[in-house]
Formats: sequence, structure tokens, C-alpha cells
Amino acid sequence: MDSQQATTWLSGPRFRPFQDATNGDHEAAVALYVWHAELATAAFEVVQHFEVILRNAIDAALADGQPQEPLKETWLMDFDTLQPGGIKQVITAVERLERGTQITRARVVAGVPFSFWSGLFGRQYDELWRERLHNAFPHGPGRRKDLPARMLRIRLFRNRLAHHDSILGQNVSATHEDMLTIAGWVDPDARKWLEDRSSVPAFIARRP
Repeated sequence: MDSQQATTWLSGPRFRPFQDATNGDHEAAVALYVWHAELATAAFEVVQHFEVILRNAIDAALADGQPQEPLKETWLMDFDTLQPGGIKQVITAVERLERGTQITRARVVAGVPFSFWSGLFGRQYDELWRERLHNAFPHGPGRRKDLPARMLRIRLFRNRLAHHDSILGQNVSATHEDMLTIAGWVDPDARKWLEDRSSVPAFIARRP
């Protein structure tokens, strides 16, 4: 990929941070861009596993034997559990489900955005945390306040990955550790499994 191809294929603004990081050395910038894409791919795999672990742990804590359907009989449509903003996100997820498919709790749990899950740790959910939500993290410190900042970092990082934005200036190691930490609060074995799967540290160490 020569300099003109890089500008055409990637766009000048997208490639510029890699040029800046390598003092205008084109070959080095291309190598950095390729490494960056590999790191982002590895990181997104961890995000994917983490998100599934997180949402299933929360659902287990809040569902408490509830049925898969009808949805109105589950915590996902319970105004005593969720704030109106959370209910709205659930409704949006339901509307996006393929027509003719069953609207089950599991399908909606898989369909709500990551912001729905991160939003459950705000102060407005203090009572929910004390009553049930803390049960999703039996191996954690037991404090709601230990989650919001970590979840925000993960959410912003996830959004960057999803939109193929640059993560050159991100502290990937710290966000990676945030995910491992929270997974460990769900189950120490979940953290170990994520660590064993993750190639993020190896890619970070190989930065050109």
C-alpha cells in the first residue's frame, strides 16, 4: 500500500494519526495501522465475551425464575425494576427483533445495547443494587460505586472498536483489566477463561 493508496483506501484523516505517530515514515505508519487493526480485533473478542458474561449474570440476578415470555412478566418490562429510560431501551430492542420471531427474555437480553447494561450502575439504581443487582457479582467488593467508572471506560472503548475509530491514544491495558476485573467479580473462573483467551497483552507488547 503506497501513500496514495493509503489516502484513497483509508482516507487522509484516518491515516494521519498513524503518520503522526511514526514521524511521517510511510512504511512504519502502514505497519502501525496493520498492528492497530489486529489489536482492535483481539480487543473486540474480549469485549464480546465480557458483554455476554455480564448481561447473563445480571439477567440471572434480576430474573429470579421469571419466564422467558410473555415479556411483560419479566424484569425487562417492570417499572418497579427499571427506570423509564431503561424500559425505553427495552422497547426499542423489541421493535428491532425480526418480525414473526418470539419475543423472549433471552432475545431481548441479547438485543439491548451495552449502554443499557452500563446504565444499571448509576445512582438511580441504588435500591435495585441493594436488593438484587449485587447478586450478579458474588465475588466482587459489594459496592455499586466500584462499577460506573469502569463500565463507562469499557462502553466508550467498545464504541470506538465498533466504529473502527483509532485506539492509539487509549489505555487499552487498563480497559482490558477493567473487563477482567468485573468478569472476576462474576466468577473467578470467568476471568481466568478470558485471560486464557485474550491475545491483547501479546499484541500490545508487539507494537511496531
